[in-house]
Amino acid sequence: MWTRPFLGTTCKLDIIYNNSCEAFNSSIVEARFKSIIRILEDIRTKMTRIVQKRKLCDGWKQNYGPLVKAKFDANKKDCVDWQLI
Repeated sequence: MWTRPFLGTTCKLDIIYNNSCEAFNSSIVEARFKSIIRILEDIRTKMTRIVQKRKLCDGWKQNYGPLVKAKFDANKKDCVDWQLI
């Protein structure tokens, strides 16, 4: 039986990193058939968009966005009167 001190805290799989790379690569597939200038312009545009979204998410107070919070609050108001049967 393994005890906690002998278990590493680092991630053994790069699944999250790999998935983000695959998602980025799949988003620029259509750019592969363009000239090098257009490819670089498309990549720059996509990376700029990623940075803008990341900056927007940095302003969140929770680990989820304001739209999710609003939907959660609306559902919470709807189920206040529910009773367990």
